[in-house]
Amino acid sequence: MQATTTTWAGMMACRFFLGAIECGFGPGLPLYLSFFYPRHEVGLRIGIFLAGSALANAYGGALAYGLSHITSGIAPWRLLFILEGIPTCILAVVTWFCLPDSPGKARFLKAEEREVAVARAQRQPHAFHFEGLNVKQLFSAFKDYRSIAHL
Repeated sequence: MQATTTTWAGMMACRFFLGAIECGFGPGLPLYLSFFYPRHEVGLRIGIFLAGSALANAYGGALAYGLSHITSGIAPWRLLFILEGIPTCILAVVTWFCLPDSPGKARFLKAEEREVAVARAQRQPHAFHFEGLNVKQLFSAFKDYRSIAHL
């Protein structure tokens, strides 16, 4: 949609909605991975994801440089948004239908494999007891300067 904008305000509106939609991905990834892996194995998977993100940033600039040198009737920056956005949108639709919600709903696993995956994911250390949201603890996190200053 950014390729269709004609004003700075239109571009910023598109960027705002893109950010609003993407903002749940960062915290959602560890949550999603925790459905499939025990706590002590999630860190490695997040590390692999972050390494892939760094690699994507490394070749993304070269890809953008190459795509911006394509001569066509469309402005190079618009062409860049189109050529990088279409595969992303297609993959999003495919992912919506193929990515399982939990190990128990993974269609690519056999019934016995699903049972093993569910049992493995539920094998978590139970060092704490959770009884719901404690509002006093929530507000104490906002009072702590380290939470605000990111120290």
